Amino acid sequence: MTDKPTLLLIDDEERILRSLAMLFRGSYRVHATIDPHEALATVERERVHVVVSDQRMPKMRGAELLREVRARSPKSMRILLTGYSELDAVVASVNEGEIFRFVHKPWDAQELRDTVKQAADISAALFGAGAHAPPAPLLSETGGGVAVPSSAADAEGVLVIDDDEHVFTTVRDIVDPSQPVYWARSLDQALETLAARQIGVVISELAVAGESTTTLLKLLKARHAQIVTLVLTPFQDVAVFIGLINQGQVYRLLPKPVRRGALSMSIASALRHHRALRAAPSLRKAHTVEPLRAPEELSVAGRIMGLLSRIRTRASAG
Repeated sequence: MTDKPTLLLIDDEERILRSLAMLFRGSYRVHATIDPHEALATVERERVHVVVSDQRMPKMRGAELLREVRARSPKSMRILLTGYSELDAVVASVNEGEIFRFVHKPWDAQELRDTVKQAADISAALFGAGAHAPPAPLLSETGGGVAVPSSAADAEGVLVIDDDEHVFTTVRDIVDPSQPVYWARSLDQALETLAARQIGVVISELAVAGESTTTLLKLLKARHAQIVTLVLTPFQDVAVFIGLINQGQVYRLLPKPVRRGALSMSIASALRHHRALRAAPSLRKAHTVEPLRAPEELSVAGRIMGLLSRIRTRASAG
């Protein structure tokens, strides 16, 4: 029996797999395989703290594999490793695999070690929390309305940050009539609403009134992990999306124009995810984010952080 965390590595190139294994042997109980099906069997057979998978594999894409890992072991932290900036892979890794980090090849050895250690610590805490963390993967609903909690006082708000009124009215029509839905058409309006209202889910474009919202979304998750973010945008900038994964832990990336069915399912799942995070603070560890590094983001962070500190939180949320 060992106290070392278990690390599962999957890559179809044996040379890369050996290099990865050498980085972690000694600190982890390492399983390494070129076969995604063998990897899934390992997850089903034993407790695995961290899964690191390559994206481009002939038998199964990494995003698909991590989706299956999530279904079998939601407490295992998932990291996608790829040498390609594929938009489909990035979007799928969020929407299907709910990954912890997206890491580029060639990787920086120390950064990868640090990322895996952080993921292993979080997973150990989640496994240690027992039945409370985390719940089974949240299944999407197919219906139109999203039910509110039994107590009206517990109804969290949904904040739409978008210039497009159609997005706001679509969201308002989707959720239950007693569910508060707020609309912000600028960054300042969004910050004012976040400070004044109890918000559970944010649905945001990547730019409103000529200003980027990405720094807000990243800082929001860093400071208030119980708030769940959906990004709804026609933009297809892979680098921006990767930043939103690693530094903002966005819950879903959805394309415009709005598809009502997909948006309805995502809102339903996001609301349930928010309620799980609110009820069990230990779950929030899984949404730990990387710090901001880009100078242009750091320059506006001070303005945003001051107002974010005023966000109301329920005493029961811890």
